[in-house]
Amino acid sequence: MSQHKLLIVAIAGLLGSGMALANHHAGGMHEDKMHEGGMPPMFSQFDTNKDGRVSMQEAQEGTARLFKEIDTNKDGFISKEEMQAHHKAMHEKHSEMMREKWKAADKDGDGALSRAEIEAGNMPMLARDFDKLDKNKDGKLTPDEMRMGMHKGMQHRSEH
Repeated sequence: MSQHKLLIVAIAGLLGSGMALANHHAGGMHEDKMHEGGMPPMFSQFDTNKDGRVSMQEAQEGTARLFKEIDTNKDGFISKEEMQAHHKAMHEKHSEMMREKWKAADKDGDGALSRAEIEAGNMPMLARDFDKLDKNKDGKLTPDEMRMGMHKGMQHRSEH
């Protein structure tokens, strides 16, 4: 395999691990992972001509952009520290997006989400898992119940 193709495969792995990290931290319940048509957001970032396909050139250009973003000291290498910092930044961005989505869905401002608020907030995966996450069966999900559910989901995945 050529060095160029190896770089693309390596960066694709980095992209996949970033999406896995977001999914891992969201307990598999993040609603915004996929864009319209079930495609990951990264696809649209790479498909620069918007033809529904990613060419080798688009993949190379997208990989180069991502590499430059992660290589914060611009030395031409991605260190463990830079990768960890990138993952931390992605986690923080994801957490902030989730807090904003939660706040927007919490129409009565009580800090918890009812099934109706979740459905109105267009959170189908959360609606699907509502009964499992609502540990005290009060008809609302609190941030604590969400954290407990995510923690259990992470433990369950790590056992497999």
